[in-house]
Amino acid sequence: MSARATTELIAQIQKAAHQLRNGRRVDALLIYDEVALHANANAAVHVELGHLSSELGHPGQAVTHYKTAVDQEPDNAQFLGHLGIALQQAGHTDEAFKILTRAMKSNAEIPSVLHGLGIIFMGRADYAQARNYLDKARQMTPGDGNIRTNLATVLAHLNEHELALKHAEKGLKLNPANRNAHYAVGRVLTELGRGEEAIRHFEKTIRQHKTFGGAYDLLARMKKFTASDRPFIEKTEKVLQQGMPAKERACVHYALGKMYDDCGEWDKAFGHFGQANLLQKKDYDMKRARQHFKQMKKIFGAPSLQKFKALGYASEQPVFIVGMPRSGTTLMESMIASHPRAAGAGELPEIPRLSRLISPEDGQRHSAASARLMLTDENITAYAESYLAVLRQGRDGAERIVDKLPGNVFYLGLISILFPNATIIHAIRHPLDTCLSCYFQNFTNVRWANDVDVIGNVYGLYRDVVAYWRDVLPDGKIIDVHYEQLIEDPEIHGRRMLEACGLNWDSENLEFYKKEKIVKTASLWQVRQPIYQSSKMRWKNYASHVSRLADSLSDYLQDDREELANHAIDLATPSGFGWWNKLRN
Repeated sequence: MSARATTELIAQIQKAAHQLRNGRRVDALLIYDEVALHANANAAVHVELGHLSSELGHPGQAVTHYKTAVDQEPDNAQFLGHLGIALQQAGHTDEAFKILTRAMKSNAEIPSVLHGLGIIFMGRADYAQARNYLDKARQMTPGDGNIRTNLATVLAHLNEHELALKHAEKGLKLNPANRNAHYAVGRVLTELGRGEEAIRHFEKTIRQHKTFGGAYDLLARMKKFTASDRPFIEKTEKVLQQGMPAKERACVHYALGKMYDDCGEWDKAFGHFGQANLLQKKDYDMKRARQHFKQMKKIFGAPSLQKFKALGYASEQPVFIVGMPRSGTTLMESMIASHPRAAGAGELPEIPRLSRLISPEDGQRHSAASARLMLTDENITAYAESYLAVLRQGRDGAERIVDKLPGNVFYLGLISILFPNATIIHAIRHPLDTCLSCYFQNFTNVRWANDVDVIGNVYGLYRDVVAYWRDVLPDGKIIDVHYEQLIEDPEIHGRRMLEACGLNWDSENLEFYKKEKIVKTASLWQVRQPIYQSSKMRWKNYASHVSRLADSLSDYLQDDREELANHAIDLATPSGFGWWNKLRN
């Protein structure tokens, strides 16, 4: 391809990017399609197409373009950096890390490479390491809004929120069309407890970018909607008539679902949640999930736990809240973190990462015996110290720190070996309320929550997991806290929960929502409110829509026969009362 032809194609791509930033997505896509036909193997053109694909929200497509460029120039650290970031965005984190490490060996001063490594360490919750890479990248390219935005996110996790807000606002100024930049500003404001400012920020964002679905979703999470918000809800409905990517459209549906739920219009709410989940639906390998737990049982059976129990780290600092998502973990963390000797760390990915080091989840067969060989005295100490380094970031002085990643329920064997003195709290909520709330939540990293049948299967696996750990762990190691009991009588059950953590109870623990502590949760509005009971038996509002869930959960609803009987007509499946017959037998 001639230099002139290359220049012309790149000019077209840059024109498409300009169209996209000005809301003309269809025009941008048409230009992309035309240029892609003539790109051939030209590395420079494919790099620009990769950039455009990323802006269009197609990371997999971006990976293809960057790989083509790297094939042409395999030692080009700049191209490797772009490829690494795209791989990370496409969910191929391990491959991204390898590519970026390879790029660093070629040239350690490429901003995109430093940026990519910063993103990977941010995903691992190693925020100190992420900060080092991102701050260096920022100094080299101070006009890059994306780097500023990611640095702001990292600083917020390190509890340096004022500095985080400064970089978030600068990132937004540099890149006003970037959804993540808007998100970062609003999120930092929210974590600072400046909720009204965050609401105004997202309202302004919506006025400027009417099809930015994420802004509607965040706004809906941050406030309680009432009948007085009807004009805004109607305007939001009209937004769905406009063209937008499926991800943005799904966010608008999630937002409308939450708005109608707040207003008590259950049928409309469920309709929007249903549309959102159809747009977000992902494949989930239930068989693989069961095989994964089967492997955990082989590695961490009773003999192994007995053998390794003396090798763990003595620290009592970690508190693990585990269970199903949407089971009250946010409330429990907030109550514990309100104690002056405690802090909340949110949901950390470190325990699952350590588990993958011991037994990779790459589809290959790894024997339990080979995995147990990883559990040497030296490795156990290294794993525990690695976890504590992540847990303690920005939380100096806290005697107890809460990790509320629900999925850690799979790894209680590993946790008990690493930290035999840690507190393990099992959050329990009504099965229908738990599963329904998962269906209503716009998760970022959960693949199974878009189909009620899959949700029911996952819930069943979760119950099997808990039952197994109860059998092999010491009696009393798992402390059950029932969400419904906690909101019904927070002093009795909250006191028991805090005392299990070695913390004294104080009546101020009931006013956790007033504490000037950082909030890191999807439940942005709720965590700033007093304890409320409107989420108890929430499924009744949706009785006419949850027959499939009731059917799949019937084994766990024996205590609810009378309540379910009152809704038997609403819950009846088209083929009859399959779930009810199970309950009667």
